[in-house]
Amino acid sequence: MGLVIGLDYRNPFISPYKEFQRWKLHPSVKPLLEGAKRIGYGARALNEGGLQSIPKLTFPGGCLVGCSPGFMNVPKIKGTHNAMKSAMLAAESIFDTISSDIKQETVGVNPVVYEERIRNSCLWKELQSVRNVRPSFSSSLGLYGGLMYTGLFYVLGRGKEPWDIYTSR
Repeated sequence: MGLVIGLDYRNPFISPYKEFQRWKLHPSVKPLLEGAKRIGYGARALNEGGLQSIPKLTFPGGCLVGCSPGFMNVPKIKGTHNAMKSAMLAAESIFDTISSDIKQETVGVNPVVYEERIRNSCLWKELQSVRNVRPSFSSSLGLYGGLMYTGLFYVLGRGKEPWDIYTSR
């Protein structure tokens, strides 16, 4: 069981823990949990910025990999595979940069080929197809408009629309 609350939720004082506890006491949920034993508990903030908010991925001495740059597939709430793929591409880029005869201008290794490899990978293709799902819900379309947009362009069109939705929320 789980509860997902967007970090852009309008009430900055909301407690996800308290909301989850309240949900578990709902008359339709409570009977499912009576007599049950909790075997684990966890929490995580999901970086759901998506393709439109991915920052510069390299800097002298390192790369942004994993979940921190926003490689999560928002509609599926999945990102582990993308995090692992980005780490693999970063390792290959770092190795190739160290192995090359190209002189670095900085003290640290700056694997600039990493961004190019990310953009040419299956990870980027996946993020490209879902790039407008989350922004559509924060746009002037509202909840129901976001649902219709997602149905039309993500489910039927597979994210092939030629525009990006940007929101300033």
